[in-house]
Amino acid sequence: MRRLQIVFKEAIKDYSYLLERNYPQKSILKLVGDRYQLRSTERSILFRGIITRKSCEERKQKTIDVINQDSKLFVDGYNVFRTIGSYLLGKLVFISMDGFLRDASEMHRSVLPQKVSEKTLGLFIDFLLFYKPELVTVYLDSPISKSGELASMINRKMNESKIKGNALTVHSPDHHLIQVTNGINCTADSSIIDASQVKVFDLAMAILRLNFQPDIIDLDSFI
Repeated sequence: MRRLQIVFKEAIKDYSYLLERNYPQKSILKLVGDRYQLRSTERSILFRGIITRKSCEERKQKTIDVINQDSKLFVDGYNVFRTIGSYLLGKLVFISMDGFLRDASEMHRSVLPQKVSEKTLGLFIDFLLFYKPELVTVYLDSPISKSGELASMINRKMNESKIKGNALTVHSPDHHLIQVTNGINCTADSSIIDASQVKVFDLAMAILRLNFQPDIIDLDSFI
């Protein structure tokens, strides 16, 4: 935490300054990261968490904080599950400048440990039972190992809990989510948020707040 308070605050300021002036993001990341000798986790926080003011405002206009019983949810499965899983594993999660919860674990296409995956799914189902949305569709990346098994597990749990909806394995969840015109997208993926035609809900954040009292770093506090 001390490193974040001292060195990282200066790195954020420099990174944000250059980003606002439209310098290439990856070039900025290397320049600032090398200057402050940032670790890979800290570089990931910069890349995923520091956003231009314009993008922040546009994303916040699309964001909703609550859902109701007539909501139709379209879930970016791995994006939501990995963020929750990262928290359960004790890895760093943080609130980005645009208000979305993201992780710095750089898990990419790796699979959560079985016990963590089962716990995450349990929290997901409990959330749906609590808020009772009308319909839930979960998209999982088919190229990722064991996606079919996870989809089957989700469908079984949803069926047992009498939750209307299903989990699907698709080549690109992004493609399906940006085509949604009636419902709510549940993701913290920047590219999906920017292209979304509907409101966006930070499901991972909502699930963690429903079940825990997470002490999460908010990058706005460093600006």
